[in-house]
Amino acid sequence: MPRKARLFVPGSIYHVMSRCLDQYSLFADDTDRSYFLTLLETCLDRTSTRCYAWVLMSNHYHLVIRSSDRELWEIMKPLNMRYAQYHQKKMKRRGPLFMGRFKSIVTQDQDYVQELIRYVHLNPVRAGICKDVDALADYPWCGHSVLMGKEHRNFQDTETVLRRFGTDNASARVQYCRFLQAGLTGSSDEDTLLTLVRKSNAGSESGRKVSCWVIGDHDFVRTMMKTSEMRRLRVSPIALGKFHPNSAHIIGHSIIIKRLHL
Repeated sequence: MPRKARLFVPGSIYHVMSRCLDQYSLFADDTDRSYFLTLLETCLDRTSTRCYAWVLMSNHYHLVIRSSDRELWEIMKPLNMRYAQYHQKKMKRRGPLFMGRFKSIVTQDQDYVQELIRYVHLNPVRAGICKDVDALADYPWCGHSVLMGKEHRNFQDTETVLRRFGTDNASARVQYCRFLQAGLTGSSDEDTLLTLVRKSNAGSESGRKVSCWVIGDHDFVRTMMKTSEMRRLRVSPIALGKFHPNSAHIIGHSIIIKRLHL
């Protein structure tokens, strides 16, 4: 069965996640993490893609990026392939490292983006790697430390993110940290967006499963579907099937599209 086409609209914001097979650790040490970030910077720069948030965990990683006119696979395929080759050589092993295809969520550029950034950057705290948000600022393998000015990564767009929280960096960092803290002490775990993110990270990574999710209101979802469909029709001689409203599930003020083979 052919893989379902990903929903892709140039200039959109995506949450991207890739996980390794259960029997492996993605990163054995800080040398591995540094090499991965070097590859990431190269792939982002080559495709003119902006990165708003990121985190490296033991068996997976998350990115929040704004795409250019280059397809997501042009970033993810060389990134995962080159890192897998490095990992195989270092660990003297054969076979795949990653658990199938990467997952991607296209997201409406409103408060959803801040929620995604919080979700991604709080991963080390929720996993117990960092005891709290203050300790997270000193953790070098997460974009939070860059936003706080403790680390510097050329590939991370800190100014765009901080401007979402304040007009100057000092006040923006205060508001941003409060926003992160609220994600730990408030009810955000039940928030629609985080529920969708968790669902996107769960289950099989098989190409036969859902390969992309949409987060946004009705107008945003329909615009994304239409734009992506028209774009694919321009580059493919095959007439793709139409989106049917019955394939959408409404949760709160957001929609999950569960049938994305346009």
